[in-house]
Amino acid sequence: MGLEAVKEEILGNAKEQANSLLAEGRREASRLIKDAEKKIEEIKSKAEEATKKSCEIIKRQELASADLEIKKITLETKKQIIENLFAEVRRKLESLDDKKRDGYLKKLIERAKKDIEVSFVYCNKKDSKFLKGINPEEINIIGGIIAENKDRTIRVDYTFESMLQSIKENELQNMNKITFG
Repeated sequence: MGLEAVKEEILGNAKEQANSLLAEGRREASRLIKDAEKKIEEIKSKAEEATKKSCEIIKRQELASADLEIKKITLETKKQIIENLFAEVRRKLESLDDKKRDGYLKKLIERAKKDIEVSFVYCNKKDSKFLKGINPEEINIIGGIIAENKDRTIRVDYTFESMLQSIKENELQNMNKITFG
């Protein structure tokens, strides 16, 4: 075997090894690229899933916030309607005609007499003319009476204002049901 043949054989073996190493390198590079693409897809999928979850959480929070705001506005509106209703009742009580006012005052005096021994009565200036034989003291109320016993230790308040407040406190739920269903 000549030098030329050995040289050819060495070069052939070197080319074969180089080709083999290149092929191995290409396979390894291909595997690394596939692994990297797989990891990229996993990261992308996880990021999309996290973004989707975040969007859902934000959406739920915004919907809950909007729902709370709607309830708040609705409640405020209902409250305002009830307040307007009581203001209208108050105006009607202030402008009662004399016949109705006289009838109401007589019933209130009778009710007070059932509760206490009435010695002193307070009413507004307009109502004092209906309380004959009682000599009431005038106070600033829209109507009704306040009655006290002789010692002024027991008082019953049958003013229109206190009766309206009592109705408001005790019947608000029923009024809401009737008014708003």
